[in-house]
Amino acid sequence: MTLSTARHWVFDMDGTLTIAVHDFLAIKRALEIPPEDDILHHLAALPADEAASKRAWLLEHERELAYAAQPAPGALDLLHELQDRGCQLGVLTRNAHELALVTLQAVGMGDCFASEDILGRDEAPPK
Repeated sequence: MTLSTARHWVFDMDGTLTIAVHDFLAIKRALEIPPEDDILHHLAALPADEAASKRAWLLEHERELAYAAQPAPGALDLLHELQDRGCQLGVLTRNAHELALVTLQAVGMGDCFASEDILGRDEAPPK
């Protein structure tokens, strides 16, 4: 198989389809997470009450970023070309599914992906 014959494509979102803007060090500072720790793994290890409040903060912070998202150069053209070829497109992201939908709408890619073809951090354990 070659890229020109591939019929199924799965994309990461931040830094692939969109311009990456998350300031992970600032997020870690705001959530009192050590710089060397992974945010999602750290939150998963916290007591339920503390984790819930920090996840809520993270979700709202990421919502602001989602509404302000910008498409990566050439990404929309690529997606439209693949759609024109009849390819099935998907997204695999560490973003929440809900925010992946918001982001894709904000950057004009909402019609490129079926909701069921977007897999977020709330649907599978993060890597």
